[in-house]
Amino acid sequence: MKKREELVQEMETLFRFVFRQLRQEINEVYNSELSTNEFMVLRMLVDSGRQRSTDLSKYLQVSASHITAVTDLLSSKGYIARKRSENDRRIIDIELTKEGQDIFNVIQEKKRAYFLERFEHFTDKEIETMNKLFHKIKGDQK
Repeated sequence: MKKREELVQEMETLFRFVFRQLRQEINEVYNSELSTNEFMVLRMLVDSGRQRSTDLSKYLQVSASHITAVTDLLSSKGYIARKRSENDRRIIDIELTKEGQDIFNVIQEKKRAYFLERFEHFTDKEIETMNKLFHKIKGDQK
């Protein structure tokens, strides 16, 4: 194998390992209170306010039926409420409740503390370099 191919293969292996490990550790941060997708729905509602299911499914890149299942769980936990649109009564909007905002804040703080601790042995320069590389992989022009 050529040197570049070996490097790319090693990178692919490391990506799978690192992202699997981070996902497992983040799930522990959520402490079985929320799934990743439940947290992401709450994040979008915190950031953007009231949303339709179709907007949530596009944001998370999942099916409408998956969003229905996730929002049903969040609703049963009291974290979101479904409201009729003020502009079109046929449309149901999803909004964050106070309980949803509270649990989001708690988990967001736990997640923030986790990442600060997880990357405490990296210098700021190393983190900046990693961010630039991820932006490059993502296709951003940073």
